[in-house]
Amino acid sequence: MKTISSYILTAAILLSFSSCKKFLDREPIAQITPENIFTSQQGAQSAVMGVYRTQLGPFSYGQSLVIVPEFSARHVNHVSSFPEYVDFKTNSIRIDNPWVQNIWTAGYAAINAANNVVTKVAAMPEGSIDPDKRQQFVKEGRFIRALNYFNLVRAFGDVPLVLAPTGENDNLKIPRNTVAEIYAQIIADLKEASTLPNSYANITETKGRATGNAAKALLAKVYLYNGSVTNTYTEAARLAQEVISTSGTSMPVDFGSIWTTKNTSESIFELQFDAQATNALAGVSNPNASVLFFAEGKSIADLYDAADKRGKFTIYQNTAADARYYIGKYRMFNPAIQNFPVIRLAEIYLIHAEAQARVDGSVSAAAYGSYKKVLDRAGITAPDISSFTSLAAFITAVQHEKRKEMMFEGEAWFDYCRTGLALTEMMSKADPNYYLYPIPDAERRNNPSLTQNKGY
Repeated sequence: MKTISSYILTAAILLSFSSCKKFLDREPIAQITPENIFTSQQGAQSAVMGVYRTQLGPFSYGQSLVIVPEFSARHVNHVSSFPEYVDFKTNSIRIDNPWVQNIWTAGYAAINAANNVVTKVAAMPEGSIDPDKRQQFVKEGRFIRALNYFNLVRAFGDVPLVLAPTGENDNLKIPRNTVAEIYAQIIADLKEASTLPNSYANITETKGRATGNAAKALLAKVYLYNGSVTNTYTEAARLAQEVISTSGTSMPVDFGSIWTTKNTSESIFELQFDAQATNALAGVSNPNASVLFFAEGKSIADLYDAADKRGKFTIYQNTAADARYYIGKYRMFNPAIQNFPVIRLAEIYLIHAEAQARVDGSVSAAAYGSYKKVLDRAGITAPDISSFTSLAAFITAVQHEKRKEMMFEGEAWFDYCRTGLALTEMMSKADPNYYLYPIPDAERRNNPSLTQNKGY
């Protein structure tokens, strides 16, 4: 964490100058250093863009953060069946698994970049930055920090809570904070970020950036995950409904267009890949010479009804001679400029469906309506509301739809662990200890204060 985190901000800042020409007026790269980046509004803006760029790497949303949970869910295979991937499918992950380490490292690298923005932009002298821009940049940093802590807490449980920038000489030998403490910080950050504008000066400046609607949508999801502990389902339902009603987003009739077109009407927060920052997963998950990942097989295709438009796009066979089933959502691979929608409207409908049903204690018309909205777009006739004989049956049905809707997006594993469905529908070893990944061994050797998760 120490070495990578101290350098990634600089690298991300420099990368942002090479590929965000429309976003800001550039100055010579040689003049941009960690010492002078936070002395002007332009420098602060480039630092913010650097924070977003941390999300594009192959150990983050560019590959590992998406594909590793898909192995855990037993949705995908690797062309060479390497143990470090297969171990996720068998719930026998070694403490020195490199992909666990990569997810941990990438998460904290992004958090450190965000901490730099949150702390140093706030401390910039009066007159060096417009007051409104100061607040905006800090809130954008808090959004990305919250997003990364949410991913870390779902993957590892208790993790160290670091809220200040760190460098090579800082003492990072700190213990893990509790899940409750991590969620409290995530919620605090997202509440602040929810006051961001819902759009900026133009589409070019808005796409790929945190907005008030994106923060509210993510906060609804966080409240859903934390609801069993803190009973925040009411807030999850309220925020999800607010995003549905006021965000101006809508679900395209063509499900596949979400992936074949960038920044569709369904997108709430979408990471922007381009020729300078390519999507590593897209480059290796299509039927070409570089293929590494493909779908588990017919068992995944069979999860979808024959009429389900999502299944026909999400998983496919390339030729009659090729027995593999391929991942359909990352088809922009030559060049690999496939965007990734971190938050999209269909998920918010399903969050609302579950949260509202939990609040109402029944399959209410409001909860059912959000569930049905997603099925309607998929071309499926929703079961009649009277067919759900219990709240638990409806929540399970919502989870099954979410699994199909968000297949190959890195979400189903965490949702199924949250609801307990992973025990019977995904896991080789039906043991809740393996909902979490191990704390990376290298981190524990460098920091003896870190305890290990149960079962490892």
